[in-house]
Amino acid sequence: MAGSRDDRARADGFRGAPRTRIWVQHVAVETDKLQMRVAAARARGMLTEHEKVIAEGVWRFADKARAAAFRDDPIPGNIANWWRGTLVEAAYRNMHAARAQIIDLYSSEELRAEIPMVVARANAALHRDDPRRISIPDLEAEPLGSQRARMRRIVGDSYEQLDLKHAQLRSFRNILLIVAGFIVAGVVATLIFVALNPHLMPFCFPRQITLNTNPSPTAASDQACPTSSGLGAHPSGADVLVVAVLGGLGGSLAATLSIRNLKGTSTPYDVPVALAFLKVPLGALTAMLGLIAIQGNFIPGLSALDSQGQILAYAVIFGFAQQALTHYLDAKAQTLVEDLPGGAGNEPTPPDTSGTLSRPPGTT
Repeated sequence: MAGSRDDRARADGFRGAPRTRIWVQHVAVETDKLQMRVAAARARGMLTEHEKVIAEGVWRFADKARAAAFRDDPIPGNIANWWRGTLVEAAYRNMHAARAQIIDLYSSEELRAEIPMVVARANAALHRDDPRRISIPDLEAEPLGSQRARMRRIVGDSYEQLDLKHAQLRSFRNILLIVAGFIVAGVVATLIFVALNPHLMPFCFPRQITLNTNPSPTAASDQACPTSSGLGAHPSGADVLVVAVLGGLGGSLAATLSIRNLKGTSTPYDVPVALAFLKVPLGALTAMLGLIAIQGNFIPGLSALDSQGQILAYAVIFGFAQQALTHYLDAKAQTLVEDLPGGAGNEPTPPDTSGTLSRPPGTT
């Protein structure tokens, strides 16, 4: 009866969370493996009262991880879950706690077999200069009692550090999206206002042409605008839309180039997408501000633009130029990604090859 109830609960859980979510399947498989190991330890029939309490706790942690992955408990809204990572955090933190505590149920043979994985996980999760990192020979030299406690602590610290890094990555993504949202709102408001009042923020530049109708040439006023050029050209509501679109294209190009330099990760938080979402509206904004700066003679060395093609080209260039403002954000994203397992921030410290420093004292 208990087994059938568990099967029904699990089926209900799968209906609550899409099977297509890879992390859900990962949690399902890993929690089944943990509970299988607990059942195997109980089947040996030699658990102490202390170990029985741990076995029950590991089983509960696995159940909580599965319930979070299957959207049984907690049950957040879709937007809140995406923003806060509620289900991902709850599922993985419970699963990581179960993995750390199950070490107390391993036999001596299983414990020795787990040492390489524990060391590898610690080296992947902890920074290369973290003093908590340990080597396989050092861990194998520990007595059995302290070795078990040391391994449990290392596994717990490794997973805690990994969870914190993923939380930092999610927070960084959310900050990018908040800033991008404010910029989008500002750009949309500007587009609507200028489109309705094109003469308040014109993107037209005067130029001089020579009329050959008289023997002595005279100068006549002429304008070049983003959507028109010539004697009849005048500011229109479409000018700001064209400038914003071209600036957004320049921002898209910058986003493509910056994403190319970011390494891929297995994290469920799409930081490169958030960066791209920020760069596109920021490109539209910098394109509009850049043309206004040229019109006001604010940028030294740039004269008035005298053709429609030049205006459009400068709109794209200014849209791409926002990369100078967002370069720091790209570097920050790269740092956060490299601190995740497999990143450059977790690579082993290179050995000292400077000569005498690598030799024991008293040797030649």
